[in-house]
Amino acid sequence: MKKLNKNIACINLKTHSFLNKVNVGNQRFLSDVLPTTEFKVLKKRKKINDIPNVNNEEPNLSSELRVNEFNIQMISKNIYEQLFKKPSSSPDPEVIKSCQESLLRHGIDYKKCSNYLPDVTLKLPKLEGEDIVEHFHNIGEKQCAPYRRLIKDLAGARLPNLPKKWSKTCGWSRYTDNKIEAIPCPPDDALIFDVEVLMSAGKRPTLACAVSANAWYSWVSEPVANEETHKYFESVNYEDLIPLETDGINPCGDLQRPRIVIGHNVSYDRAKIKEQYWPNKTGVRFMDTMSMHTCVSGVTSYQRTVLKTKNKEPDPSDEDWIEISSLNSLSEVHKLYCGRTVDKATRDIFVDGTMQDVHSNFQKLMNYCAADVIATHNVLNRLLPMFLERFPHPVTLAGMLELGMAYLPINSNWTQYIDSAETVFEDMKLESRQLLSLKADEACRLMENEAYKKDLWMWDQDWSVLKLKLKKQTIKKKNVVAEVNTEADVECTNRKLTNESTEEVPTQEKTFDILNEEYIDYVENANRIKGTGADRTEAEFKYLFDLEKLLPVKRPLLPGYPAWYRKLCTKPGKDPDWAPGANNITTSMQITPKLLRLSWEGYPLHHVKSEGWGFMVPFSREVRDEENPRLPLEQLLEKCPLLFSKGEVDTDLYVLPKTVEEDLGRRAYYARKTIEEKAAANQYHGLGVWCGIQLQGCCHFLRLPHKDGPKYKVGNPLAKDFLDMFSQNVLSAQGNEAEKVLSFGRMMSYWRNNRERIMGQQAVWLPARLRPAGASHCGAIIPQVVVAGTLTRRASEPTWMTASNAHRERVGSELRAAVQAPPSARLVGADVDSQELWIASLLGDSSLGVCGGTALGWAVLAGDRARHTDLHSLTAAASGISRDHAKVINYARIYGAGQSFAERLLKQFNPTMTISEAKSKAAKMFATTKGKRVYTLKKQYMEGFMDEDLEGQALEMNSYQATRLAKLTGRPVEEMFDRPKWVGGTESEMFNKLEEIADSAAPRTAFLWARLSRALERAAPRWAATRLNWAVQSAAADFLHLMLVSMAHLAPEARFCLSFHDEVRYLVPEERKYEAALALQITNLLTRAFCSQRVGINDLPLSVAFFTSVEVDQVLRKESNNSCVTPSNPHGLEKGYGIPNGESLNIFDVLEKCKIKSK
Repeated sequence: MKKLNKNIACINLKTHSFLNKVNVGNQRFLSDVLPTTEFKVLKKRKKINDIPNVNNEEPNLSSELRVNEFNIQMISKNIYEQLFKKPSSSPDPEVIKSCQESLLRHGIDYKKCSNYLPDVTLKLPKLEGEDIVEHFHNIGEKQCAPYRRLIKDLAGARLPNLPKKWSKTCGWSRYTDNKIEAIPCPPDDALIFDVEVLMSAGKRPTLACAVSANAWYSWVSEPVANEETHKYFESVNYEDLIPLETDGINPCGDLQRPRIVIGHNVSYDRAKIKEQYWPNKTGVRFMDTMSMHTCVSGVTSYQRTVLKTKNKEPDPSDEDWIEISSLNSLSEVHKLYCGRTVDKATRDIFVDGTMQDVHSNFQKLMNYCAADVIATHNVLNRLLPMFLERFPHPVTLAGMLELGMAYLPINSNWTQYIDSAETVFEDMKLESRQLLSLKADEACRLMENEAYKKDLWMWDQDWSVLKLKLKKQTIKKKNVVAEVNTEADVECTNRKLTNESTEEVPTQEKTFDILNEEYIDYVENANRIKGTGADRTEAEFKYLFDLEKLLPVKRPLLPGYPAWYRKLCTKPGKDPDWAPGANNITTSMQITPKLLRLSWEGYPLHHVKSEGWGFMVPFSREVRDEENPRLPLEQLLEKCPLLFSKGEVDTDLYVLPKTVEEDLGRRAYYARKTIEEKAAANQYHGLGVWCGIQLQGCCHFLRLPHKDGPKYKVGNPLAKDFLDMFSQNVLSAQGNEAEKVLSFGRMMSYWRNNRERIMGQQAVWLPARLRPAGASHCGAIIPQVVVAGTLTRRASEPTWMTASNAHRERVGSELRAAVQAPPSARLVGADVDSQELWIASLLGDSSLGVCGGTALGWAVLAGDRARHTDLHSLTAAASGISRDHAKVINYARIYGAGQSFAERLLKQFNPTMTISEAKSKAAKMFATTKGKRVYTLKKQYMEGFMDEDLEGQALEMNSYQATRLAKLTGRPVEEMFDRPKWVGGTESEMFNKLEEIADSAAPRTAFLWARLSRALERAAPRWAATRLNWAVQSAAADFLHLMLVSMAHLAPEARFCLSFHDEVRYLVPEERKYEAALALQITNLLTRAFCSQRVGINDLPLSVAFFTSVEVDQVLRKESNNSCVTPSNPHGLEKGYGIPNGESLNIFDVLEKCKIKSK
């Protein structure tokens, strides 16, 4: 280890005991963990890069500075000695030399890296154990032990007898030994709990049932108890919720004592409990049997699809996992672990019934609710031992319990946000509809002179019209009687009646088109004759009233208008806002892309029912297959001319470009193609997907490319996946109105896709007695987080955990900023920098035992974006793509995505890129990063394959060579060769380590030793990518659990709000916001140190030891200085909502703030 000396300004920061505790009970905050702590920060006045005329390569010397063999700055000596108490063994010099050569070979000149960061020394909280590993085990055990004991006791208990009759008294009732008594809330510390909601009455709880080891409990809502009539409630009031810890006002016992509530998808039940909406948390925690099942026996999306096809005989290859996994419903989970399903037929009353049905079936519904509780207990009894065995580390359970306490504070700005987004959305939708209506009217005019037949978009629409059948009428003119009869197929065949005619006209049947000018002239003339001597104006327009008398009683909609137009119109009804015209049109309708006259790469869009949306590419100058309607080839050639002559066709006959061959993917198809088809294919080099369809023997139909690959069809080219194509001019429209509609579509896409979920959030407003000081109107949303919602044990929630950041062109995208802390509190949080990349690089480095020994590890730890040495810049340079695109592909690759997936991403990023270019760049990227796969011959088979002078060296082969050799010798590849490994790539060591974890007999995560789901444990090649993905993602779940447990230890009064993938946010008292920020920084340090030591690396680089920034803010936005300007918030947060920017604090800022506070 290099030790360098240089004078750096020394700043001593001293904090002292913090302010009085805010919460009830004997909770500790950071002041209890770090009493009178001294911070010694070795800090430069400026970064080297910021000082002019300073050589950036000059070493930064300090007594605390530690730099490893690859010039990576490590944590200071002071922190190192507190975290890693056992001295680490010196790495093998040969390993170090090999790593250094590998770095140079990959273009990383590690010797030039000397841009060192300021060193930080501080006295850390005393570890709860001999080292950091023992520390986390002990604090995890301390946090989860009381709850684990309660869960175990209840799981193993024999439940009391089910009540014979349920009480209909409002509120809670307890049933013991045939005794029923009304109680304020269940007093037990462990409950299995289930809530039922009558969906047709709103989201308020209707009935609930619970059981402990001692008694049964039922809860009945007021409308049920009072037998009220059916009514729908728009909102959920605080008083409508279920009390679990109070009698409504006063607490029932110590609120801080550990209590556990168990349920299947228990987050749904938690949202119906009163006390969960309080600003201060209590000792109640929630355990979800559905999440436990996902951890133990969760399935992939493919497996879920197989399980849903109940009536289909499973494929033999699926039999190994079907018997040990199931879907997530309580009935299916109960069948898996207990051998029988749960009858859910009664549930239909809650889904489709009314309050009268609840009154009539009360006892039946209570028994159904109780049956779910019993089923949950049965599942818990079987599942708990499996869960604890497969997830032995206490931090896993403690982290899941903490993750299940998500809480989002809101105030009146929540209502303002929804109203604003909805108003802007409706305004844009109305204006967009009006613009589309104008485009429809414009297209309708093509009917004149049958101009639609020459229109490239409207030629194939239904232009048939309805004729109006008029009643018969006898018209008398002097001595003339003319009988008029109109039929469906009208042509005026009558003789014109003139004003001069005085002789009698014989009676004759006449048929008229309602739009026929001849008929109008006829009636007008007749009325003028009849109206001689009357008022001129009355006579002039009287024919209109006479026409009305001829109309039938049942009138068709818009006779004389084409059928496609009539579908966009509605009949006049009782709606006072009804207006004539195409007012029933949206961007999701099939006619809309044609009205907007959309083109892909300049070719007009066309729709084929069996293929979805695509476009027409001409290959001939004549229509060979006459069809009705006829394709307007002449106009198509004017817009998209053929780029070849007859001579060029012959020349290119056998020289088809590789791009077309790859796009089609079927060589046999080319053999059948005509000369013109081949030539057209030779001229087209775009993104369209060839599907072998011709239109009338003169045009190819090419499908639009789908983001999920060529086998998928596009249903709407105006969907959000295509909106970026407009900005890249791949997809274009004609006219300003069309561009405006598309602009509205981009802006409305977020709110259109999310409005129901956002507006459906259960916002509960607190009564005045429970509001924090200074809060006039506040409440909370309980996100229904499934703590292990995926196979990788990542938490899931459909609205908040998928919320995007505010975007200037997305209505309602300021969603996160609508979550606001009360006046007396702040939201404190941070984004874990490059979490998955760091985990992946750490696993790769662990195979060598040193930090940054691999190219991936060095780029993650010491790479500098300004010098283009960070991971994404290196990948971009090696593959010839942009850094932003390289970043996305880097993450995808680490998640286990293959080369074909990278090709699709490249095509999405750059629509003008050809298939061959995408394949070439993807192949180059994977060769550079992943390397090549080699098989090493085992020693017992080496004899005869190596020369004497090469004995002792490994013999490596590629897959083809290894397979061929094994076949020649009649032995399996696995018998003759060691497990294949990747070599030569920047990430080879990482992938080798991930595959070592994923391919083991019982895969476990590297940090908390969490097991893979049973459904994937049995080795099968088709699960290889999923298992690889699990190794990274599940390790990231471990990382989050470690952070949550550490924060609960350092800052017990901080209330966990939410985790957004790699972000965490906490609600803390305003006066302790900087203490919470410091707790977060120390949490990051401890968590990363634990992960490093767990994989055998007893050290930690300074670059990842602390968060880049901790956000201290009033709202939940990602960056505290983001004004969140959107179409629905055009003035920003400060002007629109009165919310100023927050603070973004690095480790030095945090320490300074603590110093200022202690004065």
